[in-house]
Amino acid sequence: MRLTVIHDSSGNIVSMVAYPEGSPPMYPETKPGQHMTEMEAPAHIRLDLDARQLHERLSEVMQNYRVDMGSMKCSLTRKS
Repeated sequence: MRLTVIHDSSGNIVSMVAYPEGSPPMYPETKPGQHMTEMEAPAHIRLDLDARQLHERLSEVMQNYRVDMGSMKCSLTRKS
């Protein structure tokens, strides 16, 4: 599973879209000051979840994680 994550320059997540591995990436609209990052989804976000469960997992990630842009490969890191 892949994610396209919209975030600010501090890594705070504004929105995200999940899509299957091998599918064309989805590119949501960004606003000035926002960045778009594609990455591997955490293991607990899976395609076999029903729509409600997937929405809950994505919401949990948005609330508790941010995008860590400190390396060549961006990743999600838990907010402190």
